[in-house]
Amino acid sequence: MRFPRLFPFSRSAVIDPLGTYPPPQAKDIILFVTDRCNMRCEHCMFWQRIDDPGPEMTLVQFQQIARTAPALRTVSITGGEPFLRNDLDEIVESFYRENRTHNVQINTNGLLWERMEHLIELDLAAKYEHFLSFQVSIDGLEKNHDRLRQLPGSFRKITNNLKRLVALTKEHPYFRVVVLTNVNKHNYREIDELSHFLWDEIGVQHAFDLVRGVTFSSWGIPQAIIEKGDPRDCDLPPMQELEGILDAIRRINRREGGHFDQFVRQLEVQVGLYLGIPAPFRCLSAGRTAGVIYGDGSVAACEFTKPFAHLADFDYDLDRLWRSRQAELRRNQITGCSCSHTCFVLTSLVEWEEQQNRKEAG
Repeated sequence: MRFPRLFPFSRSAVIDPLGTYPPPQAKDIILFVTDRCNMRCEHCMFWQRIDDPGPEMTLVQFQQIARTAPALRTVSITGGEPFLRNDLDEIVESFYRENRTHNVQINTNGLLWERMEHLIELDLAAKYEHFLSFQVSIDGLEKNHDRLRQLPGSFRKITNNLKRLVALTKEHPYFRVVVLTNVNKHNYREIDELSHFLWDEIGVQHAFDLVRGVTFSSWGIPQAIIEKGDPRDCDLPPMQELEGILDAIRRINRREGGHFDQFVRQLEVQVGLYLGIPAPFRCLSAGRTAGVIYGDGSVAACEFTKPFAHLADFDYDLDRLWRSRQAELRRNQITGCSCSHTCFVLTSLVEWEEQQNRKEAG
């Protein structure tokens, strides 16, 4: 393995090889608003919750979370399928109005056109001068996508909806849409053809992730706090194919204008981890600048560790919970683990690169 080839940005790491833990202040939150879903995807690591949905917080409770959190960089609203909530628009507005969240991202399967269109046409992002993003999942060409998501006809419906979403980005400058493909053993051979279709026929930007599961995507988490969560019936591509997949994604990114350079650097770290190369930085974000709020109000440092507290015990005051004894204990428990979870690799990469830039500038 040619280490500089995998990590072309690693030269600056000699200044501070692993990075310094930042103060515990939430910047990026993964927010589950429901466990309900209208799909049963083979690669979903939350399928047990989706098969048996739990309780959901009320709008008032979400508003209190938004009010008490520090101004957030990103709230990634997820589930389940977020658009199954009838009050999703009010949840979104609460984070703009009460929190001044810079970007509200909704991770969606892209099926529920009327609800998506309604939220965009409200123009909440423009009203509050922040951003609304939809991350729509497409997991292969038609046959593969429909099989992985166990819903025949979904590929054509979603790609038709994507064309309409791209058109709406031209009318609503604070709205953005991107496709995310979850690369796995079933679809890795068709990512280039899929990217050509999405870019040439629809004009939508295209990002990638690797399928994840607790047992094959995390290392060193203490057994007492590790969360159970693996896909129902899916796995990574063969290890010997990962470098070739990474090269294909680099080419796709260059062809489409380099919009996802940072995501490519993240993928380089992820691939390195699977191939036995440690990341050039610690997990700097989990439980510190980033975390997970589940639909029932429980809070975790990351999706691979169990919840450590419940917002109900803190009057839904996220900042108070984040600075609690329970939160500090969990942060101390996860200083020796690593994982390939995109949200925490990316936020740690951002923090690490910011630290390197400050040191180089100083």
